[in-house]
Amino acid sequence: MNLLLPLELGWDPLEAASDSDHEILTAGKKREIKNILKSYVGTYDPMSELLQNAMDSVERRAAEGEEGYHPKIFVKIDLQENSFQVVDNGVGFKREQFMAFIAPSISFKAGGTTRGNKGVGATYIAYGFNNLQMRTKNPGFSFSGQFLGGRDWVEDGQGSVHRPKIEPIASEDEVFDSFDQGASFKIKFGGKHTRPSDLSWYNANTPEQWLYLLLLKTPLGHVNLPDQTPSAISFDLHVTTKDADNTASSCVAKYKFPHEEIAVSPRLRTVRALQTAALEKGRDPIKSTERYRNSNGVYDAFSGEEIVARFKTLSQADVDLIKQYNVSVYGYFAYSTSIWDTLNDKKAKLRKGFRVLRGGLQMANNHMAQGDLITIPLTKNTGHQNQAHVVVHFDNAEPDLGRKGFQPELKELGERLSALMVTYLSAARDLLKNDTGAEADIGKEIKVHDWMRDQEEHEKTHPLILTNQNFFLPMRRISMQSTPLCEQDSIVLFNQLIAGGVIRGIKLLSTSQVSQYDGMFRYVAEEPLENLKFDKVANPLGVYEEQLSQTYVGPPRILEYKFSLDGLIREFENGEKSEKDISLAVFWDIGTEFKREYNVTSLLDFDNIHHRRHHGITHVIRSANTQFDAVCLRELIEVLNDPDGQQAVQKERYGDEL
Repeated sequence: MNLLLPLELGWDPLEAASDSDHEILTAGKKREIKNILKSYVGTYDPMSELLQNAMDSVERRAAEGEEGYHPKIFVKIDLQENSFQVVDNGVGFKREQFMAFIAPSISFKAGGTTRGNKGVGATYIAYGFNNLQMRTKNPGFSFSGQFLGGRDWVEDGQGSVHRPKIEPIASEDEVFDSFDQGASFKIKFGGKHTRPSDLSWYNANTPEQWLYLLLLKTPLGHVNLPDQTPSAISFDLHVTTKDADNTASSCVAKYKFPHEEIAVSPRLRTVRALQTAALEKGRDPIKSTERYRNSNGVYDAFSGEEIVARFKTLSQADVDLIKQYNVSVYGYFAYSTSIWDTLNDKKAKLRKGFRVLRGGLQMANNHMAQGDLITIPLTKNTGHQNQAHVVVHFDNAEPDLGRKGFQPELKELGERLSALMVTYLSAARDLLKNDTGAEADIGKEIKVHDWMRDQEEHEKTHPLILTNQNFFLPMRRISMQSTPLCEQDSIVLFNQLIAGGVIRGIKLLSTSQVSQYDGMFRYVAEEPLENLKFDKVANPLGVYEEQLSQTYVGPPRILEYKFSLDGLIREFENGEKSEKDISLAVFWDIGTEFKREYNVTSLLDFDNIHHRRHHGITHVIRSANTQFDAVCLRELIEVLNDPDGQQAVQKERYGDEL
């Protein structure tokens, strides 16, 4: 454009800007880039941008219908080099695309069909850091180069740092060279103003740990609602430390939905359907869903049509937005916030207290989570905010520049939907375990008689200790050589099972010669907690890992021995003993009397393990007003000898299938 033309003729301001003084133009570009960098505030943003571009690239190639093509992404995290690299076998770049793609507001993506199209992500990864290596190849073009000092140039206010250029380098990347075509980008972190500056900040050193971070915080965590299906893309994850090189191969790109990570988390609509079916058949709806009681959490997911049909308080404006953006929602409600710590510390094995997955609202767009968790706005029962994890997904909603967040009206809609999901799910709290604080699930206090207090004192003053380490080694046999014939035999066998480590959650205190009850015990969980974890072959009397948050020593409780449970039930009926006083019954045979007044949940049925609060308990016995734990020695032995074969027996004997 000729800047000397008369102003009366009019002019194009964009063209005029491009013809401005070089220094003015450079300063303007730097301000533009700096504003882009300010819009990226998350510690996972650089990983997300690299992965987003790679996923878009392989999906674009897959859409071309090439025969035999399988989308593949390779992620390498080098903690020694402090670098994060993503290699894909997608379409690669054309020459003109590659030369211009890191410039601000330049995008070659089609809006609505890709995860991003605003043209700022590539600018961020180039100018947000000081060392970017990039490679591309396809039948039409190939190049390997590096871009150094981008962030230093942006932050330089004195004009002492030269504007960086892309310089060619020799390609020496084994994974990239093994792909027929595609692209590779590697960021080396470090230096001022970069976030993160050091990958060790995450305290993740294995592929398994990094999987939790990447699947929850980056586009690899593919969000597809309401059916929660994974992406067609698979990826390999390689982590290098000073001590090891480890790879997790063919990983599934799918968001870490809580119900798939936390055992015993039923879908609420499934439970409600069973209750409805029971009512229609004239059966007890509570008994029909007994198997789901004592759950760690409940979840559900709804499509846009289901949202509108279920939540009648939504305004017409909300309904219009739901239809416009094809909104879907997922929600999970946990029995306690401690479940997030257990998942983080025990399963993900990340830094204690990090809570990689926790309560809050996660907004998502075009199959990927966007931004940090938002507090769920509740006006009452505000503690539920931290117990619920809600994901609200939009199709083709344009988040703000960078990865900041959504437009206000969409954010407000997401918040309203999250609150409605919490209300819906928290109404099923009767299905969940009781949150009793530090010593979760130890249970309610029972009346402690004088003889119990005396025994506590005796326990303190006269402890029985065996320090020789050579005894009680696993001999793989019980010294009792025949099945019990009387109550005393049951007592002997029970004690042998505790001494031999078969039952690990009970410590005996005393037998009684003066009380109407047989003895006292405590529920305990001792280190190593790994020894209490359920395994259907190696440890079928265990509890789920999610319940093993910490060690505990429970209060003294009352124990009753019998040869058959029938005898104890008759003592309840004649008033000789009170079932509300008893916490544990140990017997050889369960008998038949229980069928008249009691409901029995078999914990030897592997579908009911979540009801087992302490190692070694085989059944929970409930009447209308009380319940107590039980150890049925006959069935315990049968399941230990044939875990799989006894499942049908347990289900037939105690199940309540509709």
